[in-house]
Amino acid sequence: MRIVGILLLMFATTGCDVLFPMTAEKICKEHTEFCADLNPDGWCLAEKSRIIKHRYAYQQSPSELIDFYLLEDFEKYKVCINNAAQIEHIVQIEKQTRRREAAVSAERELNRLIRKTQHSHEPHLLLYHWSRFGKKEALKEFLLQEKQGKLDTPSLQLGLASYYVKFDLEKAKNTLYQALSLYNQGDEIDTDIFISLSTINLKQENYPEAYLWAFVANEFKVANVNLVDIKQTLPASSNLRILEERAEQLVDDIEDGTFSY
Repeated sequence: MRIVGILLLMFATTGCDVLFPMTAEKICKEHTEFCADLNPDGWCLAEKSRIIKHRYAYQQSPSELIDFYLLEDFEKYKVCINNAAQIEHIVQIEKQTRRREAAVSAERELNRLIRKTQHSHEPHLLLYHWSRFGKKEALKEFLLQEKQGKLDTPSLQLGLASYYVKFDLEKAKNTLYQALSLYNQGDEIDTDIFISLSTINLKQENYPEAYLWAFVANEFKVANVNLVDIKQTLPASSNLRILEERAEQLVDDIEDGTFSY
């Protein structure tokens, strides 16, 4: 049972079907209660799939971390299904009605999860309640866990950087470097880190570093990265070739899970 629990937690963390073979369709057939309040048509398939799989994972091995994933799932699903509910169905009125019912249900479930987790000490949930609702007690506990070395995932370090960026840009940068150092080879990288590093360096008027991280973001196919504008801020003494070679090496290190700065 312990091995099953670990696998389910890995599944919930990564959302990877390879680690757990149950599809959302199969789960719905065997556990209709996980799907009954979701829209039955083809809208919001990705969002529905994550909810269904995380509900199943929670049933098999309950954890506050999966509660956090469900909060994120329902936030995304709520946006999607609310948009879908606005689409008029002249012929199939029933479909539109079911979408509206699903939108109401999503709001209700999201609020239930918020109430359920509001006093949690799990770091992802502390970050959630501080970032969404500005809860000072959640932030206080979150910062305490930083001192205790418990914020050991890229997403938690990114959340921590969003706190420090308001008053300590250097600390925010170091926190973002720490986030990058926590990725392993094959992990999906949160490219907001690159944009944040470029933006912070622009604020500090450290234009070569701003260009460096914008170039990294561009290499990771981040949309709307304007290298031309940032290039124009570079001092005349800047060696563009060396900067871009450094950026390419950073890309390799990040993808290999060997980043250090």
